[in-house]
Amino acid sequence: MDNIKVTDENTEKVQMSEIEEKVIKKPESLYDSFPRKGNDIYNTHYCAGCGHGILHKLIAEVMDELDIQERSVMISPVGCAVFGYYYFNCGNVQTAHGRAPAVATGISRAEDNAIVMSYQGDGDLASIGLNETLQAANRGEKLAVFFVNNTVYGMTGGQMAPTTLIGEKTVTCQNGRDANFAGYPLHLCE
Repeated sequence: MDNIKVTDENTEKVQMSEIEEKVIKKPESLYDSFPRKGNDIYNTHYCAGCGHGILHKLIAEVMDELDIQERSVMISPVGCAVFGYYYFNCGNVQTAHGRAPAVATGISRAEDNAIVMSYQGDGDLASIGLNETLQAANRGEKLAVFFVNNTVYGMTGGQMAPTTLIGEKTVTCQNGRDANFAGYPLHLCE
């Protein structure tokens, strides 16, 4: 009886194991392990505190919930985003830095039934690929873009990005971003 939870008189009795299965279950749209040469196959390679793992899990849960895994194609450009192929259990195309929206557009137009998603960091989307991003949005292309903004170029050592905040210190602005010298950060998510 201790594994049954009743919240009030009108609520059905639910086995705790049923609840645990729904809450704790790993999304099918994520691989069970992440085999990479010389690394632990059950841990991601992302830096401590990085949000990529959480975002991967959220995207995979929605893919499962909408039952679109078999139709999904993840576009992974250069930068930390490129490692999506280790984690997402769906179609995946790696592309050059900043070109994810252009590649996503081509796939979306060629495969009408595909669910095309671009997963991009701020250096990729807000700097090198800003034109492709704006043009795809302007045309209303049939794709989803996940913009991961950590306000620095993370993979290459923490240089200032177009989204680095005023006063934020990076390896290329060690006293903090100064608007008089480097301009204001782009607020692309707003």
